[in-house]
Amino acid sequence: MPKDPELPPPSRPSILGCLLQALGAAMIIAIVCGGALYLYYGIDAHYDHRDRISPVRGRALIPPAATDITLDRHFPIDHEAWFTVNEKDLNAFFDEHYGRGQELDSHAERRPLGRDVFEERYASLGWVWHEGIVSYGYSAANGGSQTYIHDSATGRTYHRSIYW
Repeated sequence: MPKDPELPPPSRPSILGCLLQALGAAMIIAIVCGGALYLYYGIDAHYDHRDRISPVRGRALIPPAATDITLDRHFPIDHEAWFTVNEKDLNAFFDEHYGRGQELDSHAERRPLGRDVFEERYASLGWVWHEGIVSYGYSAANGGSQTYIHDSATGRTYHRSIYW
């Protein structure tokens, strides 16, 4: 009876092969995680009203009466939003939200936005400057900053938020 030829011992994978496999797995994980973060933070989302906005932090900074909301989240600490709200509802929101239990008259604190400042900082909004465009600004105890640019003629409002 012929003898079976001896099989060579199994070879061990080279260090380079193991390293390449680990690198490939790490790249796949990074691509999947990056894609998930892009889908959550990198896409403008549109909402009819603020109740559907998540996370709560972004929702809390937009007036309840706001409609036609576009929210652009910036990873990880801020967002931009565009929405429509009349000035009376906007001021009522500011007085309640930013008053922090104190009397606040946000309408009296609004600042007219001069043409030069508007064209330098906000021309990209696609709005045409007029004297009815005003600015509101608030800061939080933790260093967060809220800027609202409101067109009193149309109700369109731009909100830039930086929070911690």
